[in-house]
Order: sequence, then C-alpha cells, then structure tokens
Amino acid sequence: MTKLRIWQIMGVLAAALLISCTPATQDKATADSGTVKNSYIADGEYTGPYWPTTDWKTAKPETVGMDSAKLAEAIEYCATDRFNTEGLLVIKKGYIVGEGYFHNFRKDQWHVSNSMAKSFTSTLIGIAIDKGLISGVDEKLCQYYEDWDCEDADWDLRAKITIRHAMTLTSGLEWVENWSKVDPNTNDALKMGRSAYYYEYMSDRDGLHEPGKRFYYSTGDPMLLSRVIQEETGMSAFKFAKQHLFDPIGIKNVRWDEDRQGYTATAWGLYTTVREFGKFGFLILNKGKWDDKQIVSEAWVEKATKTDSSVKMWAAYGYLWHVNLPYRLSSRFSKSAMSSDVLPADSFMAEGVEGQNIFIFPSQDLVVVKVANQKKARIDEVKLLSMILDADKSSLK
Repeated sequence: MTKLRIWQIMGVLAAALLISCTPATQDKATADSGTVKNSYIADGEYTGPYWPTTDWKTAKPETVGMDSAKLAEAIEYCATDRFNTEGLLVIKKGYIVGEGYFHNFRKDQWHVSNSMAKSFTSTLIGIAIDKGLISGVDEKLCQYYEDWDCEDADWDLRAKITIRHAMTLTSGLEWVENWSKVDPNTNDALKMGRSAYYYEYMSDRDGLHEPGKRFYYSTGDPMLLSRVIQEETGMSAFKFAKQHLFDPIGIKNVRWDEDRQGYTATAWGLYTTVREFGKFGFLILNKGKWDDKQIVSEAWVEKATKTDSSVKMWAAYGYLWHVNLPYRLSSRFSKSAMSSDVLPADSFMAEGVEGQNIFIFPSQDLVVVKVANQKKARIDEVKLLSMILDADKSSLK
C-alpha cells in the first residue's frame, strides 16, 4: 500500500475525535441600500414545496424568512483561512439560500465524508428493517461471525452483541482508538484500514465488556453492520444503498470504499458532492419521506436520532448520529467560546473528522452541510451555527 493511501485511510478513519477555508475569492459582502452584493447568497423566489431529486432550487434568503446580510457574515466566518473549509451549503425550506466553495474546491467535486458515513449506514439498517430483511435491532451478530460462539454467552461475550449495540457503540469489543497521536501500530481503526480486510479484522476482536454496558467510540462497531447488510440483502451495503437510498432521492455521483472481500466500509469512505450530502440531510429532515415515497420509516428516523435508554451510552449519541446538539456541542466537548444553549433542542448531525458535518434543525426546516480539510485550527461550530440561526428570522431564541 502506498504512503499516500495509508494517510488517506488515516484521515478517513479518524472518526473518534470530537470536533474548516482560504479567504474566499468571491466578492466580500457589502450592503447597498439594503441589498447584499455577495455571490455566496442565492437568487430566486420561493415558489412552494418541491423535491430536489433532479436538482436544487435556489431562493433569496428573504423569500424564506432569512436575512441575506447576516447569512453572508456567517459564510464569510466559515471562509476564514485557518479553518480550511472547502464547502458550505445552507438549505432553508428545501431551497439553497447560501453556498460557498473555497481552496479551489468545486461545487461538482466529490468530498470524503469520513464518519458521516456512519449515519448513512444507520439509515440502511432502518430501510432493511422496514423491508423485513432484518428482524430488528435486537438481532444478534454472532450468526454472521463464524468465530463467535452463539451457544455460550458466558464464555464468549460476543454472543450477546446485537445490531443495537453496534449502532450505539456499546459492543464491548476489544478496541483502541486514541487520536491524541496518530499511530498505525496501536490504533485499531488505522490497523483495520491498513489490513484491507475489514470484516476479518472485526471478526478477530475479543469481547472484553458486557455489551450495552459501556460506550466507547469505535470505528469498528458500525463496520460490523456491513456483513449484516450484505448477508441479509444479498448485495453489498453500497449496492443496497444505491438501489434503496441514493437512486430514489437522486444521489447519482457517489462512491463508497470497500475491502478486498467486497464489504462496504460502513463506518467511513463515502464520497459525493456537497449538494448530494444535502439531499441526504433533507431526506432525514423530512423524516424519511421523499416525494410520495417513504424511503425509510418515520419511526426509524425518530428512533435513530435520539439516545437509547436500554443501553449505557453517551447522552449525545443515537444510532450512529450525534444528537442533542446543545449538549453535544457544549464547551465540554467542542471547546466553543459560546454557549451552545442557542442551538435548538431537536437539532442533530452527522459528523466526520476534519470538519465534515450535516447539521439538521427540524424546528427551523433547515439543513447545513460543511466539508473541510481541517488539520489544526478548528472552526467554532457553535459560533457558525448561531450566526446562521441568527440570520433565520424563524429561529428559536
């Protein structure tokens, strides 16, 4: 494996960090008789609900209840040089109202998702359950892993691991994922990627803790689900996603990494454009409905984007989604200089290391997508989101 590929894997798998723009080459925002002259800000009129299967419509912020000048300020904050943001998209009421690309990154260019892919995998599990292909979240994983002893749970704790545990990162499997230093010799996420046999790597993990009793951020846990999806649907997780998720909502330009045995990297490695990431966010904002079809059930979206009281887990995590953003982005975890109390209680996000985010605000009918190549300086996400919410006249105060 080349050194470049190893470092790509390092970036993709660095999902455990709790955590992005060259000065824009576009015009600076200026106010002239109440009109903002800024190419970040969209034009057009709001003409009612629609589905962006083919393409997004754009609208001037004021036509959907937002302030152009304030929104431009938010985008320009994101475009601060040291944050290394490469794209930002703001979608209000289904219309793009603000959009910016930086560091020579293009609107039509694919961007790595890193751990945002986990939230896509959560949705695939929901779809498979809706279709009766998987019995439910309490289905045991040992039936998919030949080396795990399903008959003796006292001897092999892995016999107790369920889909629920894999999605809440409470499997109890042997795993080390410490990103205080990047060491491919000790970090299991990097070792798994370097092995190129993700399924086999997970199959070899020992059960160290009672499943459901200990939360530990693990890139390995959602990788367990790749085998489940492939066995129960008869196709790889990526092919299943194309048929039942991507194609129905118009995500055409997409790639998802796989290992040498053909198992999709269900914890990372999904690539598409910022606008296509936005479609996924818009689907979840609409509780799994797209046009006249329920892609994934509303009940699943509700369950996946909340904590699960049946396991001992982090209060900021759901089924492979980061939830409860006022808590998740509090200074305890995000090191923000601002209070996260300004964020709506119902907000949640998909997150990937180095500044990848799909923020969803149901009460504001708002989706924000951000992609970056964030290495050292981290954007204050609470500040960015509070500026966007401040531009939204319907935002809760």
